Amino acid sequence: MITVCIPAYQAGAFIGETVSSVLAQSFDDFRIEIAIDPSEGDKDSTEAALEPFRDDPRVNISTNPRRLGWAGNFNALLQRVETPFYAPLPHDDIWAPDYLATFFPLVSEHPKASVAYGDMTMFDANGITGFRSVALPQGEDRMTHLIRFMVQGAHAMPWRGVTRQSAIAVTQGFPTDLWGGFAVEAEYALGLLEAGPVIHVPKALYRKRVFQPQERMSASKARTIDWAVEDRLNAWKRHCHALEVRMRRMMSTFKPTSHEVFLAELAFRAAMLMRRHSFVTPGLDKAELASLASLRSYLPSIDHPLTPCVAEQLRWFDRAAQSRTE
Repeated sequence: MITVCIPAYQAGAFIGETVSSVLAQSFDDFRIEIAIDPSEGDKDSTEAALEPFRDDPRVNISTNPRRLGWAGNFNALLQRVETPFYAPLPHDDIWAPDYLATFFPLVSEHPKASVAYGDMTMFDANGITGFRSVALPQGEDRMTHLIRFMVQGAHAMPWRGVTRQSAIAVTQGFPTDLWGGFAVEAEYALGLLEAGPVIHVPKALYRKRVFQPQERMSASKARTIDWAVEDRLNAWKRHCHALEVRMRRMMSTFKPTSHEVFLAELAFRAAMLMRRHSFVTPGLDKAELASLASLRSYLPSIDHPLTPCVAEQLRWFDRAAQSRTE
């Protein structure tokens, strides 16, 4: 059985579609846990939107006694997971009807696997707007997956998959701190790679809802929009440190070669600088770029299948620097 975990906040306009996509699954051995984070003074229609589902024995709806925030609400749901597997689902996203039927057999039949996940499309009121993937090909070792994860920007895609309950002890859920949940999904996703082999299926069975600025602000932007640059920078530094600590702990168990360590650390530094550029403040630090350039000079001597991937990742900085001079 799978517990579907849906953290909800001011979700009245769309959560009905999200829950309906779960109830329409071809795989039917699941239950749904929905935790509503109460609004702080704002009128919220989430409970009313969920009213049609209250009589379904597969659906359990509760309201938190106080607002826990995005990360805290998800963690509270994880504490309720008593089934061997669970699947997170944000309150505004949608699954294809064969989502669980595709991923559950893969993770359940691989006793060491922590999660099985796929690709996703983004959509808005006008239809499909984009596609996203973090490709970790099956059959590769875990150190190779770690490097690939960093090369692809340390994005959090694996967190959305069907997950083994025992992985919670390793990931410890989403980190909660003073910085509003900045990029905690990525930290949790890396924890899944630490918890066991991950299984990626190159199918887009997950649909992520995006909003126009006039409709609704994204949760990540809403958490940081009023922050001073110094606060965003401190949040980013904490995030970098947390990822680096976990990455080094993983490598100590994977027993990588020196070339693998070099590639992983270089890809990590590049991914974190990209994240700072996107979420903290635009611009590239000259000292960091000079350091990357120095390390980059060693790439031709690194004999590893992923060397070209890291080289391609670093070309992002060439393009960014060129765009600043044009």
